[in-house]
Amino acid sequence: MIDVHDFAKKQLELTVEFGKYVFDNPEADEQLPDGAYVYFELAGEPEFNEYSRSLAESQRKQGGAPVVLVRIQGLAPPQGSRLIAPVIEPAPAVA
Repeated sequence: MIDVHDFAKKQLELTVEFGKYVFDNPEADEQLPDGAYVYFELAGEPEFNEYSRSLAESQRKQGGAPVVLVRIQGLAPPQGSRLIAPVIEPAPAVA
């Protein structure tokens, strides 16, 4: 079974990236019912997916918010810094 901390870290990363995706693709937001519980399944991550499904099923049984599944093939590599031509130099000594 997946370590809860590892799951939480990956879940947070996917949630942030999904938020960016929805921001960039407003039509995706129209597919999400108000107050939906969104859960993820990530290709090649069976332990993550099993735990994610179990949490979604718990949510469904509680009769709370609608449950929405987002299947993801993977994550693109991080893009790195957006700084333009930074100059790094020692700060002058404080007198």
